[in-house]
Amino acid sequence: MQDNNIIKFLDLPDIIATEIISTEDRYIFIAEAKKNHIVCPQCGNITNKIHDTKWQNIRDIPIRGKLVIIRLLKKRYRCPYCHKRGIPEKYESIDKYARKTKRFDKYLAKETVSKDYSKVARENGLSYTAVNNAVKKVVDPLIKQQVSKLSQLKAISIDEFAVLKRHKYGVSITDPINRELIDILPTRKKDDLIDYFNCWEDEQRRQIQSISMDMWRPFKAVANAAFTHAKIVIDKFHLVTLMNRALDEVRKQVQQTVNNHQRRKFFQSRLLLQKRAEELTDEEHEKLIKLFELSPALEKAWELKEEFRDLLQLDDVKEATRALKRWYKEVIKSKLMPFYQVKKIIQRWEEKILNYFKTKITNGFAEGINNKIKLIKRIGYGVPNVMNLRRRVFNAMLSY
Repeated sequence: MQDNNIIKFLDLPDIIATEIISTEDRYIFIAEAKKNHIVCPQCGNITNKIHDTKWQNIRDIPIRGKLVIIRLLKKRYRCPYCHKRGIPEKYESIDKYARKTKRFDKYLAKETVSKDYSKVARENGLSYTAVNNAVKKVVDPLIKQQVSKLSQLKAISIDEFAVLKRHKYGVSITDPINRELIDILPTRKKDDLIDYFNCWEDEQRRQIQSISMDMWRPFKAVANAAFTHAKIVIDKFHLVTLMNRALDEVRKQVQQTVNNHQRRKFFQSRLLLQKRAEELTDEEHEKLIKLFELSPALEKAWELKEEFRDLLQLDDVKEATRALKRWYKEVIKSKLMPFYQVKKIIQRWEEKILNYFKTKITNGFAEGINNKIKLIKRIGYGVPNVMNLRRRVFNAMLSY
């Protein structure tokens, strides 16, 4: 009965524990393979003749906060039929030459989702390299499996993120329809992105119908070069950001023309002004009314921002086109330079913006990935190596 309890405690499919030693900080399982024979790889006969044995320590997942070490008796066999010697045992739960169980590698990989590698290494009595190698072993096959889903893609989103702000940028490629991460690229340079997409098979590129992106010209050049037949869709969240920036510019201009007491009110209202109208409480609505009494120009800027947001909620492309023309006229009448500059940008990209109303594709999921990347960088105290960052992002996104 005691032996059965030890076996259940270890709970590995191909290893049997015969004894357990408990110390203050660890459990040590004395164990061996469940099978006492192997199939000769040379002649195919079954043999139980032992050639030699050796003891090896294998790390396993912690139990009740203690380290777990499996003291494993490894055997090599000889075949009496073809006289082959030194035939090693094969284990389902341990990779060849590994000093850790497969489930321990997965445990370490999951731990690194919320902790930096150094902390996981310290907590488990391992080196940084051992943790890094465990993550590679678990995550790299999952990345290959994820990238292999290219044949199922109908649309993609392209969005940049800062690896090192103002110095180094990467790009995330996502599936906006199925909300899946496709790949993380270490560069945002136009030629590198074109080379990357040209490595896709022609059939894979031809089946992409829509590409969602922000209004960055190199992304447009990449899309035109690699996906000649796909519709370019400007992300609506980026447009809302443009409106909020223009509104804030008007606020700053007004703020410079009032006295110190009023200037404080305008400064404190900067986040309130960017809030959606339907989300305002009665108290916040009253604050805006008092603010607009001091500045009709700011009131007009806020109305332009809200009118554009309403425009983005329309379902019909023709109706959206008419609403956009009306919005242009309102901007001209307002004589607000920040909005006039935004109007020129939108006119340049008008066709791509209106494609949103045809496809309803956005970069919303890609923006969520970028937020996840920021969190991962904070957890890791900065991850300057993009390929390590790529692995950590996939580790956080994929289930195993």
